[in-house]
Amino acid sequence: MFNGTMTEDHTVLELSTEIAKAAEAALIPLQDDLAEWLSRVLDIHISASNFMESLSDGVLPCKLAQLLQTKAEECKKQGLIAEDLPRSRVKYRANARRGSFFARDNTASFLQWCREIGLEDTCLFETEGLVLQKQPKDVLVCIYELARIAGRYGIEPPGLVKLEKEIEREQTNPRPVSAVPKAKRSPVGALDVEVMKVANKSGHGLEIKRISEGRYNISGKVVFVRMLHGRHVMVRVGGGWDTLEHFLERHEACKMVRVSRQITDERGLPVPDDFFVINAKYKGSPPTRTPSTKRGTSR
Repeated sequence: MFNGTMTEDHTVLELSTEIAKAAEAALIPLQDDLAEWLSRVLDIHISASNFMESLSDGVLPCKLAQLLQTKAEECKKQGLIAEDLPRSRVKYRANARRGSFFARDNTASFLQWCREIGLEDTCLFETEGLVLQKQPKDVLVCIYELARIAGRYGIEPPGLVKLEKEIEREQTNPRPVSAVPKAKRSPVGALDVEVMKVANKSGHGLEIKRISEGRYNISGKVVFVRMLHGRHVMVRVGGGWDTLEHFLERHEACKMVRVSRQITDERGLPVPDDFFVINAKYKGSPPTRTPSTKRGTSR
């Protein structure tokens, strides 16, 4: 056994809790985006606040699969696509109760259909991850990947997918570099105003330079920044998205805390055992990827 102090344990717990809360908050804009999209394409009403709960019985995911199957079959008949499609429509129990066996069976059927439509295991989640609402990030990744596929079948994609296409076009044909605003002059556009608001509110002190509209250099890292639905300032990071607030938090200088404790040896004598806790947020909570790199599934 070892004798530590309550203060040291509390410091470690606070750091872990802070990281977890920040990562959870960064998912809200994605849930908001997909809730709006699913509400539109399935003619229902869900919101970011009840996103996981609304999907947890597996019914809405299965309805989405059926819609995509129908649209894909129509496109194939018209000769617009040549890819192989699932042989049969996904079946589900519409009155499944949340947390029940039937909710699990609905979810498993949906996941099997996703594999047949071409999703890799890295873009899927575990059955329990949805039914028990344990893997919100992985569920978001999966739905976003289906949304990209839906775009090939003529279904208007969600906001972030549209922004991805916009950035791809810009990378092919870059916008001209903007002139640096003069000292004491206000930012040159609405997006710049929102970026500065988030930066000032975060208080992390990272240097942010405008390169061109929607493109910034943040402490040496060039990133694309976009407004999502006029409410969320989002940063394109690799194959995923992050909120600007969370991005700045993850890239601030690491905080190191020295924790001192004592353990006893086999003779019962105290032995110093100091260690450091590094609050490296950019390592501890990666951006939500759309698609992501995650494990496979289970029934």
